[in-house]
Amino acid sequence: MYLTLSGVILVTGGRWWLAALHVGLVGVVLLTLREQGGSLRMAAGDLLPLIAAPLLYGEIPALIASVGTTYHDAMVQRWELAVFGGQPSHTFAARLPYQPLSELLHAGYLAYYAVIFVPPLLLLAAGRKRAFAETVLALTVTCTICWAIYVAMPVEGPRYLFAAPLNVPNGPFRRLVVSLLAAGSSRGAAFPSSHMAVSVAMAVTALRWQRPVGWAVSAVALLIGFGAVYGGFHYGVDMIAGAGLGAATSLGVIAAFNTGTTRSAQ
Repeated sequence: MYLTLSGVILVTGGRWWLAALHVGLVGVVLLTLREQGGSLRMAAGDLLPLIAAPLLYGEIPALIASVGTTYHDAMVQRWELAVFGGQPSHTFAARLPYQPLSELLHAGYLAYYAVIFVPPLLLLAAGRKRAFAETVLALTVTCTICWAIYVAMPVEGPRYLFAAPLNVPNGPFRRLVVSLLAAGSSRGAAFPSSHMAVSVAMAVTALRWQRPVGWAVSAVALLIGFGAVYGGFHYGVDMIAGAGLGAATSLGVIAAFNTGTTRSAQ
């Protein structure tokens, strides 16, 4: 449904090549629904959501432009002031300008990319199909809700509006994160933080199915939550909202799977 709706939006905005990509993806999904097993179903039905999520993130600015929505940073900054009494994305690093801390938090922020792939792929490799399906569905639902919010209520975030945080140490991991964001960040995708939402969703499902991995992902989620604000990439309320969304979607998916299992057993 998301691929179809966003494809229509891209057509109305004249983004024909992106819309054509959506048509192709929808076609692949429909083919897998007809195939009862085999490599195509595994590649598209199982792995496509993991591959598509980062790719679809990149087209968010095009969707925002096609819809014509305006940015809502002023509103989020008011929330930030009400919750924190200031703008921690600009002052947090100045209060703790320590190189080891900065590098740890920025390294944790980079670990987000492992969080997307490692937990579900470990489950797939172990042949734990139900656990894999539940984990991937939690990821898919979380991303879809985030993308929809970004299009309806885009927020640029402090990285686009403010100067670099005061006194933030500029080590190797900091420079790498800044370079990656400059190359692949999507303007308008700040609230809620999809990094935080996905990390929490993966932590919840991993704690259910692969507890040691779940504790590791939980630690990474904490580093992402603090690191995104420390580095000046997100407002603090972005991370709070992202954590709440990730927890809610993953728990909702788990509940839905349990309900389905109970009905099948009856």
